[in-house]
Amino acid sequence: MNATLLAGWSLAALLFAAALLAPLGGGLRRGAHLASAAMTVAAAVTLYSHDVMALPQICAALIAGSAVGLALGRGVPRSALPSLLGGFGGLAGLGAVFLAGAAWRDPHAFGLLDEMTDRLRMEAAAAIGAALACGAMACAGAAAILRRGAAWRHPVIAAATLPATGGLVGAFAASPDLLRLLGCIAVALLAGWAATTSALRSGTGPALALAGGFAGWAVAASAFFLENMPMVVAGGLAGAAGTLFRARLCGSAGRKGLADAGRRP
Repeated sequence: MNATLLAGWSLAALLFAAALLAPLGGGLRRGAHLASAAMTVAAAVTLYSHDVMALPQICAALIAGSAVGLALGRGVPRSALPSLLGGFGGLAGLGAVFLAGAAWRDPHAFGLLDEMTDRLRMEAAAAIGAALACGAMACAGAAAILRRGAAWRHPVIAAATLPATGGLVGAFAASPDLLRLLGCIAVALLAGWAATTSALRSGTGPALALAGGFAGWAVAASAFFLENMPMVVAGGLAGAAGTLFRARLCGSAGRKGLADAGRRP
């Protein structure tokens, strides 16, 4: 890795770390700006480090997406911002699902085949399965936030479907066929919906953090089979932050509820 790439990835990592620490001091807006800057730097370094054949189309998509996001951010009322953020997380998960599906459909184009057996490598299949599962859970979580789903809020369902999703990812890694792929996506959708609607009992904040965490893990898994290790770190940080924030927010809500109950006659 040359000095330019090393400096770029180091700057992106520092910006991501600052974005994660900013909300602890009450600077939510500053954290959002730092996260946006970190993603911009990471995208620029990624484009610089690869031979890109469709650079004009990529730049056009970035400009169009930025314009749409700016228009939505300025035009949507404050009360609708949680739904908007949940939708963005769902779109990130959906992109990871499509990318993983493309890698499974044509692994040769992604360089994921074993040279000896001419089959999909097991670690690549595991990463594809994880991207499919986490992306599907992010999509289901965003749908639950948008619909304010009231069904399947019992935590036992989430506790049962999450390990089942992990088991199906392992089964897909062992034998990446179409049936296991579809089963992994179906159970992951159920798990994402159940986990997010369970988190909605503590408020929209924990549900948004959980759905964002699913999207972060999906990005990390996608970056793994693309062999983009800095993006693996960035996605893993986002996934870990979302999961930890969800646990912290739910814990705070639970302690507040117990305190309120103790003050009542």
